[in-house]
Amino acid sequence: NKRVLLVDHQDSFVHTLANYVRQTGAQVITIRSNPQKVGLEEAEIDRLAKEFGPFDMALLSPGPGNPSDFQVPQTIEYLEKRRIPIFGVCLGLQGMIERYGGKLGILPVPMHGKPSVVEIKGDKDKGIFADLPEEIVCGRYHSLFCCDLPTDLSVTAQTADGCIMAIRHKTLPVAAVQFHPESILTAPGCGVRMLANALTYLRY
Repeated sequence: NKRVLLVDHQDSFVHTLANYVRQTGAQVITIRSNPQKVGLEEAEIDRLAKEFGPFDMALLSPGPGNPSDFQVPQTIEYLEKRRIPIFGVCLGLQGMIERYGGKLGILPVPMHGKPSVVEIKGDKDKGIFADLPEEIVCGRYHSLFCCDLPTDLSVTAQTADGCIMAIRHKTLPVAAVQFHPESILTAPGCGVRMLANALTYLRY
């Protein structure tokens, strides 16, 4: 019976991501973040909460370009003000890096549609990787990566060469993955489990 606000950054994976969330039993309310409108309209969050009820989590979708193109750091601030837990995917993770003072770089080789083995380093007990293997094959679709981690965030997964694949805020119910849990390249069943874990463990 949980309710998720899906912030759509105009990515082709959004419908699949929404379907994965519905498989957890949650209701999904989608709101589009539009670059022409300079990101998400803050009042729209309140309007949807009034119409559908309070949100248990916000899901920041993947998307093209940079987090600043969709004002993702600003969206995170809006959600924090309303005490809505946040889970980010790809662009969502990158927006968190910038929101909390870190920096993004460009990979020497873009990882678009590439599977990688991801090593789980944290969030194994009461976190997004609970009841999942120590290593998971995941689908990656990105050319930006975190090159300077903010002090407020912890790394919870990475590749063998040290590329950050998941983060969690040290004090807030905020977490994200760089890979796509909803990708066909991600190990079967793992993506839905991560989203279910996020709904279970990310809360104020």
